Amino acid sequence: MDNTTKPNELEVFKFPQLVLEQTLYTLNQLKSAAPESAHIALAGRSNVGKSSLINALAKRKQLAKVSSTPGKTRSVNLYRVEPQGFYLTDLPGYGYAKRSKSERELWAGLIEKYLVECENLAAIAVLLDCRLEPQEADILMVRFALGHNIPIIPILTKADKCTQKERSDRIAKWSVLIPKGSPLAVSSHTGMGLEKVWKKLIETAMQSPFMQNGVEEAAAEAAAGQENGISETVLRENSGAAEECTMPENTDAADTADSGGSLQAEQAEAEPKGQDFAEQAEQAEKSKKIRTKRGAYAREQEAKKKLEQEKARLKAKEEKARAKHKRK
Repeated sequence: MDNTTKPNELEVFKFPQLVLEQTLYTLNQLKSAAPESAHIALAGRSNVGKSSLINALAKRKQLAKVSSTPGKTRSVNLYRVEPQGFYLTDLPGYGYAKRSKSERELWAGLIEKYLVECENLAAIAVLLDCRLEPQEADILMVRFALGHNIPIIPILTKADKCTQKERSDRIAKWSVLIPKGSPLAVSSHTGMGLEKVWKKLIETAMQSPFMQNGVEEAAAEAAAGQENGISETVLRENSGAAEECTMPENTDAADTADSGGSLQAEQAEAEPKGQDFAEQAEQAEKSKKIRTKRGAYAREQEAKKKLEQEKARLKAKEEKARAKHKRK
């Protein structure tokens, strides 16, 4: 009897482990955290189910503390993904207005600078409530990411509370708003879609130029593009229009662990008060270079995709001609 594995027998997907690496409160801490590996930021409105999703992905009940009171907690959690070695950055929730205006603005500015200036940010996983029509705060976050050439992974949470028709409708609407993103429907309660989410996160991180194999792949793609005569015009056409946007207002921390202290006091200790013009100009130039780098990588990926499509078209054409010749 043949005991070999049949080709159609699929290997069971093994969930990675999530390890809480750091709890962060300041911009300097965020920018200097795990500089050697890719980051994928987790962003979403308060009460979108971010902590529940983290616990479901980790298959642990209390890795991320689920707050019953939006806006109660204030911090950013950095999770290491093992064995792959990249990081998930659990950002404060946005869209909740019970905190003071000054504190909301403080957090919004901190998160915006992190997303723009973090050199090893591979993507933003934007969590969207599947039960709701596209919300203004979510649309602003998506536009912000698109405007800064940050890849987006759209994740529709609480999908088990929707009918199949409602899920299909939400996916269709977000697919229009995020042309290069394929929304993933997920449920932390039933486990629906968790494997797909993990595979997308891993694929995005490992293919990013911020992991060693991602750097090598990007270089190979650039060389392949030159060898096949892909013009700069095609690359520019594939880059997409970058719209300069701002972060959603009323940013607040809702789904992360307790900070155990005043946010203003923590940031006052770690961040210098005020910046001179030279420092601001330097930061602006650095942000511009990061956006350019992200845009170049996105164009390389799109060029590779077009090249593969063209090869497939030519191969099909050749096979069709060969079949026609045989018939004669």
